[in-house]
Amino acid sequence: MTDQEISTAAPDTSRLTEAELRTYRRALRGETLPDDEPGLAPLLAREVLLANTHQPGTYVPAPSRYLETQLTAAVLRALSGATEALAGIPAHVRELEAEQQRYHHSPSPVGTLLLRTVPEVNAETIRTIQAAEYEILTAQPGHRKPKVLKGALPRDLQAAQRGVTVRTIYRTSGRTNPTQREWVATMTRAGAQVRTLGEDFLRLIIVDRAHAFFEVYGEDGTVQQEAAWYTQDRGVCALLAAHFRQQWDRADPWVPGEGAGAPGTDDDTKTSKLQRTILRGIVAGRSHRQIGENLGLSERTVTAHVSKMREALGLETVPQLTFWWATSPERLLP
Repeated sequence: MTDQEISTAAPDTSRLTEAELRTYRRALRGETLPDDEPGLAPLLAREVLLANTHQPGTYVPAPSRYLETQLTAAVLRALSGATEALAGIPAHVRELEAEQQRYHHSPSPVGTLLLRTVPEVNAETIRTIQAAEYEILTAQPGHRKPKVLKGALPRDLQAAQRGVTVRTIYRTSGRTNPTQREWVATMTRAGAQVRTLGEDFLRLIIVDRAHAFFEVYGEDGTVQQEAAWYTQDRGVCALLAAHFRQQWDRADPWVPGEGAGAPGTDDDTKTSKLQRTILRGIVAGRSHRQIGENLGLSERTVTAHVSKMREALGLETVPQLTFWWATSPERLLP
């Protein structure tokens, strides 16, 4: 949008300017006015003055009832133009950002923004993903509700179908989620790649290495579930993309149609990747409830996994299990 377009979209006042008022008074006195009389053109445009067809160069005032209608209509037209101008600003800013990035790679002046609510986060992530040009990286450690997965599928699928590289990391426990399995099957058919991790990792969305969304942590280390940081800082985006790559390299490919258990487990090992993640949580001092929250599992499911490990190893207590873990080579497995 040009400066001229923006200026013409700005609403005019409904009151006459000093120049217009002086011209209006001259017309009321019946004076002959030249075509270039200051203020005459806008008065005619808004039909505040009407040309006197019987005496060229003179003008008569519009009736007061008609005058109110005309002034109101002029302001409404201007407001409509201003609304369109405001709506077009974000797209125009992105055009200018693209021009900046075409000639140099300095960080965007937008920096990092705090998105405080779910609607804010959703609106910005949807806009950014829809504009993705070559890559979308996502890491989703929590349980994604069926409604969220189904709502995101058309957008994600469209990106993959237009040739954007889509890579997603889920929890290993997500392999038992029917809706998540359906999402993976549909997306992989479109060319997306999905892997799973049984351990803690950060929630991330990185688009074109130029946009990144990540979790908001409080001073006590708790995550603000409804909020997210959004950054266009190139350095931060590059760092988060490198972190994603590290997690991606450690994760197991999710091939649609395979079993729901942890893949790649050697027959000689006593534990699965999920169980090893649970053991690491126990050693770190977390409760079964906390471990379950991190993995998207119930506390009862975590307890059941611990019991199965004890039974498989012939152990009676959790301290015995943790001692076995501390001395077992399996603690070195992912």
